[in-house]
Amino acid sequence: MKCLVLDYGGSAVKYGLMDDASNLTCQGDIPAPRESLEQFVEETGKIYDRFKEEIDGIAISFPGAFDSETGTLVFGGAYMNILMGKSILGVLKERCPVPMEIENDGKAAALAEAWKGNLKDCKTGAAIVLGTGIGGGLIQDGKIIRGKNFSAGEFSSIIVGSGGYIEGSATFACSTTGIVERAAVLKGCKASSSMYMPMMAQTDPGYEERLRSTATGPQYPDMVMNGFELFKLLEAGDPDIERLYKEFIENNIRMIVNVINIYDPDRIVIGGGISKEPRLIADLQEAGKDLLKHCLSVVRSVDIQPCYYRSSANLYGAMYNFLLRQAPELITH
Repeated sequence: MKCLVLDYGGSAVKYGLMDDASNLTCQGDIPAPRESLEQFVEETGKIYDRFKEEIDGIAISFPGAFDSETGTLVFGGAYMNILMGKSILGVLKERCPVPMEIENDGKAAALAEAWKGNLKDCKTGAAIVLGTGIGGGLIQDGKIIRGKNFSAGEFSSIIVGSGGYIEGSATFACSTTGIVERAAVLKGCKASSSMYMPMMAQTDPGYEERLRSTATGPQYPDMVMNGFELFKLLEAGDPDIERLYKEFIENNIRMIVNVINIYDPDRIVIGGGISKEPRLIADLQEAGKDLLKHCLSVVRSVDIQPCYYRSSANLYGAMYNFLLRQAPELITH
């Protein structure tokens, strides 16, 4: 069996062909079709037209919370303005008349790890993806736990600190975008993305100035802050970035320990581009040991590993979800 696998992101749609043995070929991407429903359908249809003679179906990874049975977008995600309340599978079925399955992008990443990644030998597991927000999912017996409102594993909403509902949330305190935007404020430069600071300006107008006033190190007004620049400054010993990174690790391990105490999984895997940084996993492992020594938890240790799949994880997870629903007899590990 071979599927067209599609991963809809905020800036691009990644695509490829994948068979039931997880062989991925013909990868490419197009700009995200977010302007209108008509554009969304037609741009997806153009990709389908290229491969329609070769495929048995379409497997989709998609941002936002939705009913994975009907494909109806319930809340959130980069395509909310054109697809809120609509069945994504329904709007595509006439243009792309083949079997289709859809899964949330974070849950797709978790499924990829459960299929042939670093959760494949685990009865229970959690994947946490540090990106624009916090993606991921909870795995039990190789399948996703979804919950009544399709929001199980929405780690972005976990409260890890004090302050307002944005400042204390994992999506701000633990995400890659969150730390990059705070680093830009501390270093007096622009950030590669601007999502959380505009939100903070509305809910806590004095936040950015208070953060800027804590800076003690040099300023870099010509820099565009991103994850790469942040870790360069960290390795160079910049005092503001060192302090920010320490808070970032503390916030992330609080989130992880919350997941441990609620779900008690065999293993937690960490994904997202930032997980490529060699020190991140080691720092989280060490912080986990320390926190579990000093908190009221029955669990005394945590197995934290990086995700096996990187930028293509959502494509693999989409395919695994398709097989689980359409052809479970073909699944191999």
